[in-house]
Amino acid sequence: ASAVGRSPPRSPCLPAAAPPSRRGHMWANVNAQSVHQQNAVSLMQVDMLQLGVLQTQMDNLSVQATLIIGFALSMWAGETLMPLLEDDSQLCIWKSWYHLFFASVFFIFVAVCISCCLIIVSIVSYIKQAAQEAALIVSTGAAVAVTRQHLNTLNYYFVVAYASFTLSAVLLIILYVGLPSRLPADTAEHRLSELSGEGESQEGWGSELESIVELFDGTFSITCLDPRNPRDNAVRDSWGAGIAAANTLVILSMSAWGYRKFLFVRQSYKPLQLLSWFVTYQTEQKQKHDAVASLPGNRRSRIDSEVDSTDTS
Repeated sequence: ASAVGRSPPRSPCLPAAAPPSRRGHMWANVNAQSVHQQNAVSLMQVDMLQLGVLQTQMDNLSVQATLIIGFALSMWAGETLMPLLEDDSQLCIWKSWYHLFFASVFFIFVAVCISCCLIIVSIVSYIKQAAQEAALIVSTGAAVAVTRQHLNTLNYYFVVAYASFTLSAVLLIILYVGLPSRLPADTAEHRLSELSGEGESQEGWGSELESIVELFDGTFSITCLDPRNPRDNAVRDSWGAGIAAANTLVILSMSAWGYRKFLFVRQSYKPLQLLSWFVTYQTEQKQKHDAVASLPGNRRSRIDSEVDSTDTS
């Protein structure tokens, strides 16, 4: 009778049931953590997709730069340079100051084009590896943001290389077909009188130096330099050394600038430097968002598209 109405004994192995309010709070925390993890994973996947797109753009940029290098080097090939450098060719660059001017600019633009393209190819090959490593070790958002910044700089270098290649092609056409192929008649007559000598007929000299010809009006013209004139030889040698020195200086300067840029890119992917830069970058992006949010609707929709989408704050 004493056992009637008495509750069954509680098992010592089973914990006491939590109150309903406490259990609901625990499940809410679990769900919040799960949603946070899912958002983080989704954001990481989006960043990796963005990084893949940026690397595809850099691959296209590198391929185009490599093609331009090949075409630019063909302008320095023997078949192109030989008619320009021979002192008895109708296309030689030694015959006047404007021939030398266009030729000097042509060589400099080719050197700038090749140097910029080599910088692009070298930096792209490094960024592809460093960006993947930074995304896995440091932060995907930071890797995407800094890679986008470097891609903008590489696009600028490519514009410079493409413009230099186009201008060098235009200058090559000018050197081949746009400039006079012979010296003025008075200059040719002066050189002929200087070098013909006493007792030597013009017919004998013309047969000896085929670059000097007599026109139908009785005047004379010459294709390029007179190889027997010491002054012409000195002009050719001095201008040739100057053009070679200018191109060497351009290539060395661009190589030094490319190496400096490479060191800057390598430093930007180091963990501490990358995180410090990314914090500053997010702060700037947040300020842009705040400034856009305070604008009216018409201007806000236009400026909001200009704000970087990498901001995750």
